[in-house]
Amino acid sequence: MTRRMLASSAAAIGAAAFTPFARAAATVRKKVLAANPNATPKPPYSPAVAYGNLVFVSGKASYGAPDPKDIRACTKYALEEVAKELKNAGSSMENVLKVQVFLRNIEDYAAMNEVFAATFVKEPPARTTIAAIIPRESLVEIDVVAYI
Repeated sequence: MTRRMLASSAAAIGAAAFTPFARAAATVRKKVLAANPNATPKPPYSPAVAYGNLVFVSGKASYGAPDPKDIRACTKYALEEVAKELKNAGSSMENVLKVQVFLRNIEDYAAMNEVFAATFVKEPPARTTIAAIIPRESLVEIDVVAYI
């Protein structure tokens, strides 16, 4: 066999081997989701986006918490808001793969961690926690990636 024939055969085999994957990728679409589609004011971002079997939940802040000055109440509230978006997407907190926690004050880390640990008892997800300036005086904001 010549080099040209080998290259041609390899290209044909390679294309055939990946054709099912190419077709599958072409059928996957981004789907915008919202547990509360009538929220006002309407934010300039999607509350959650599904792509394939993954769901990406935007940051849920604590400004609506019953006690906006208590980090435990704020963390619980933010996690409950995340859970609502996941349920709407057909997922749950048990399917969370990655979490990002943004704290207004890093001194709240231990108290936030207590609530977080109580939420993710069995198999905690991967997590990043940083101190940040969070809009609207929230003490915490949490976003997640989960599977459906």
